[in-house]
Amino acid sequence: MKINTKHFLSVLAVCSMGFFVSCSEDEPAPIVASDTEKVSETSVDGGAYAGFYVLNEGNMGSNKCTLDYFDYATATYMRNIYAEQNPGVALELGDTGNDIAVHGGRLYIVLNGSHKVEVLDARTAKRIGQVDISSPRYLAFDGDNVYVSSFVGGEGSGKDEHGTVVRFDARSLAVTGKVSVGLQPEEMVVTGGKLYVANSGQLSSKYDNTVSVIDLASFKMERSIEAAINMHHLVLDRFGNMWASSRGNYQDISACLMHITKDSDGAFGKISTIDFPCTNLALGSKNLYFYGTTYDASWNATITYDYLEPTATGYTDFEKNFITDGTEKTIVAPYALAVQPSTGAFVITDARNYTSSGELRYYSPAGKLQWTVKTGDIPGHIAFLPK
Repeated sequence: MKINTKHFLSVLAVCSMGFFVSCSEDEPAPIVASDTEKVSETSVDGGAYAGFYVLNEGNMGSNKCTLDYFDYATATYMRNIYAEQNPGVALELGDTGNDIAVHGGRLYIVLNGSHKVEVLDARTAKRIGQVDISSPRYLAFDGDNVYVSSFVGGEGSGKDEHGTVVRFDARSLAVTGKVSVGLQPEEMVVTGGKLYVANSGQLSSKYDNTVSVIDLASFKMERSIEAAINMHHLVLDRFGNMWASSRGNYQDISACLMHITKDSDGAFGKISTIDFPCTNLALGSKNLYFYGTTYDASWNATITYDYLEPTATGYTDFEKNFITDGTEKTIVAPYALAVQPSTGAFVITDARNYTSSGELRYYSPAGKLQWTVKTGDIPGHIAFLPK
């Protein structure tokens, strides 16, 4: 068994000396795992962050969603930590992980196939509780309010049943509200007292092409913004403008990247479509990174990588691959993409064949590969843990 030996023994020694000193709640027990891998003999620069979590989705219906963790101080990647941190929990983490986020000292994990949001202590990965939500998808936060998009529970019925956004309290985990939005809602952002929700319609008889706008004070649907079909990702840049991705229809309408800005009346609604296939995207402190996967008639994939710099009024498109050492050529199926907030390094995962272990690659801000590790099945989502 390989663990963070130095840290673990020091904590154990202090705890054993109960008549001199007791362990403080401010010094949580370290995360340990049986399956570990060191990527360096020295620590890795994490800046303001202690490490990051990787949520491996697992195939739908297989109950194989797993949680990994990378520790910057020990340069150690730990696989499948949930079961070891929570040995008394039956069926382990759950089925089909869809999102993960750190907020207010807690770690929130969306389990789409298990119809719940799992809530853990962010520093120990110890389970606190769960919130039951049907077909949950993505998370957003506003103070002690947690918002979860769900594919079901809204207006309509059958294939054209609208989705919902469920609100629950971060402390009590009690559900405090629900509002109907568009068809199969996906990622969300909070800004200016509003919650913006990208709707996909990917399971309906027709694709949705809207962004729902919810007033947070009343928690009611306010209006819809017409955008592209089959929306997915939605992020907010440092200038207060939004960037979104559309999956297209997988046939004659390609996936694309969109820039959503405010109209002359100060309300979001101006859409600019950028002619670049966008499957996934991630914002850094300065640049927006994205990649796109397109297919020909025989389902042969072409993968392209690019980045741009958002500005107050638009963007500067560099039309350059953000991976600069040529190693993207060995990525089979790019999946998760994330930028380390304080160092500018970025992480990209490879789902490989979608049925067995994937791979995580850690790159320098200049786009040079630093190290690679094996992950669980379909490594899909990443959350950085502040120190």
